[in-house]
Amino acid sequence: MKFLHTLLILTFFLSLLIPYSALQSQTFDGDWNCLYATIDDQPNATGLRTMSVGVIKENTFVALVSPAPTELTNTFSYLVGYTNADSVNGRMGFFEYNQLDLITQWSSGFDAVDMRRACDIAVTPDSFVYVTNNDLDRNVLVFKMSEDAIVSTEYRIVTGADSIWAIDVDESGRVYVTTIGTAPNVGNVLVFEGFQKEQDAWAVNHSLAPIATLSLPDTGRTRGVAVNAEGTVIYVSNWDVDKVYCFTGDPTTGYALNPAFDCTVHDTLSATTGAPLNPGPWGLGFMDTKNVLFVSMANNFQTGVGYQYGRVYAINPNTGVILDTIDCAAWNFTNTGSWSSRPGGTMGTVSGYTSPYNVHFDENFNVYNQSFYGWTVDKWQFSGTIPTIPLTITGIEKDENTIPKQFSLAQNYPNPFNPSTTIEFSLPQDADISLSVYAVTGELVTTLINNSTFTKGNYKLTFDASKLASGNYIYVLTNNDLKLSRKMSLIK
Repeated sequence: MKFLHTLLILTFFLSLLIPYSALQSQTFDGDWNCLYATIDDQPNATGLRTMSVGVIKENTFVALVSPAPTELTNTFSYLVGYTNADSVNGRMGFFEYNQLDLITQWSSGFDAVDMRRACDIAVTPDSFVYVTNNDLDRNVLVFKMSEDAIVSTEYRIVTGADSIWAIDVDESGRVYVTTIGTAPNVGNVLVFEGFQKEQDAWAVNHSLAPIATLSLPDTGRTRGVAVNAEGTVIYVSNWDVDKVYCFTGDPTTGYALNPAFDCTVHDTLSATTGAPLNPGPWGLGFMDTKNVLFVSMANNFQTGVGYQYGRVYAINPNTGVILDTIDCAAWNFTNTGSWSSRPGGTMGTVSGYTSPYNVHFDENFNVYNQSFYGWTVDKWQFSGTIPTIPLTITGIEKDENTIPKQFSLAQNYPNPFNPSTTIEFSLPQDADISLSVYAVTGELVTTLINNSTFTKGNYKLTFDASKLASGNYIYVLTNNDLKLSRKMSLIK
């Protein structure tokens, strides 16, 4: 009875504090402004439809130029490098405008592969450029950006028979590639060891089996993938069902779908003409250090009224909740008075023709995206401070063997702990639940589960507090009108 009395008092105390301080530490306090968009003209244009961008460091990046899948006669794909860029400067080399027969070729010795229908690139701080190439063998091609050009390396691998789309690389060099899921087949994420560990496979044999394969729970086109630096959290977008999924684990023990992450982004909108717009999630980017997930939202290669929508959402990495928005279409219209205009093609802070399919960052947390139909790369800067969100959830397990009789929250173990602990809870029936961690002052520290639907059962969650300071914390489990809370201690 003493414990129950204490628990009720603590829960009542928190119910008074939480509404005034919730989300205080996870708020975007400024505005997004486009610092520049590369002009759609010489001497700085990409020259054609720009599918993706990868950033090496601030103002140094690589653009991927490639056709839409609907362009049956055009298969061109090429890379354009920029250094010390702004709207009118930085492009490496000369590129003809609207040159449909230009192709970047990967070559090593007598081995050569043309870039055809490439869909995405991943660029690392050491200047390597990874390309998902849809040649007959579906290669991942690796280039490197030098001081004045993008050159081939000796590295490539054949991924298999399925068309490939999105790509990311973690800090160990592991490569994450999505296959396009077309009904009745679901999309997959293939995880490969990098050339740092598999030198011969990438440089000589060009053949390597995935160390892990993740299958999405729904059919649909998998157009984005992002991974944290350690490779323990993978995010994947499904354009057709408007979802972003989160998988947690590692390549050695495997990955599992994380039910606590709930990101369904269904923007139902109409153009000014009344025509329906049907955007969905495209490219993803995980901003390390800040631990913010960015999701590019766009229509499906839609011109005309399609230019009236295009956004990049900042997402909570633990829950999937939208925290902030870069509204590219609204920016274009506000600055030009039009959805499909860029005065002279050279206005330095507007791309026009909104079609942001991918997103990346530099070391100073500036955001870069592109306009597929505007033929530009755009750099965005935040006027405030981007919050740092602890990436605290590392996995959830469900006990399928027993059905609990009551709603309960167990004491975490170990306790005290450093840096991880396990939290168990039980649901006697299906429910929408939230699980949050607060400082003893009532300030929200992190949300582990945000109003996500869980089926009845016993659950075990691993909470990673490595980014938090030593001290006492309160974790609170909420199910509609029911609320349970317990205290835990982090000692470093």
